[in-house]
Amino acid sequence: MATFKAKLLETIQETPRVKLLRFARPASFDFKPGQFITASIEGLKGPHGETVKRSYSIASSPHDKDYIELCVARAETGLFSNALHKHKHGEEVIITGPYGVFQLREPVHPNTTFVAGGSGIAPIRSMIRTHMHRGEKTNLFYGFRSPEEFIYRKELTQLAAKGKIKLFLTIDKPAKGWKDEVGYVSELPAKHANYEKTDAYICGPPAMVTATIKALTELGFDQKRIYREQW
Repeated sequence: MATFKAKLLETIQETPRVKLLRFARPASFDFKPGQFITASIEGLKGPHGETVKRSYSIASSPHDKDYIELCVARAETGLFSNALHKHKHGEEVIITGPYGVFQLREPVHPNTTFVAGGSGIAPIRSMIRTHMHRGEKTNLFYGFRSPEEFIYRKELTQLAAKGKIKLFLTIDKPAKGWKDEVGYVSELPAKHANYEKTDAYICGPPAMVTATIKALTELGFDQKRIYREQW
């Protein structure tokens, strides 16, 4: 597996607790949409002197040749996520990968359905960007806790406005000014069931993934064509 050092090119404060970090992509680094890397920072040690490593899904597409984008949610006591959030332009991380069998299958069906919960949007975004590169449209069901935690808000809403994706959104609890659905993302596919029951890709917390698989299967999806990643 390839290991290399990558410099931070750009940081985007996407939500109050999520930053998008773009690292220089080596010309020899290739991956499939949906895969992840393992990252470490030179000199960053755990409480017992061990090297701290964390895994992150690649949020960029293989067609983004100049950079690898990571979607990093900062945990209050997260040693690594806090260190990454403080990283400055030009500073390096050590990246190993790619890993993972959660990846866009070939041949890709033109009416693929994607379901994401919270930061599970990261690998799904990589898949969607790859899908659109081929001129295909998709369905995206995306749930998060509150409007402030809508990751990739600008990009996804613009794509929906242009008719490139069908975007269905939900938050956990009612919030002032929110005009979309309220409830669990696993409930959305049944509410908007006028689409082909082809391939489906799901990423998010374990309970959300389990509930979504059940919902999609009840709608007529072939369980063998439902692919998942959970954390």
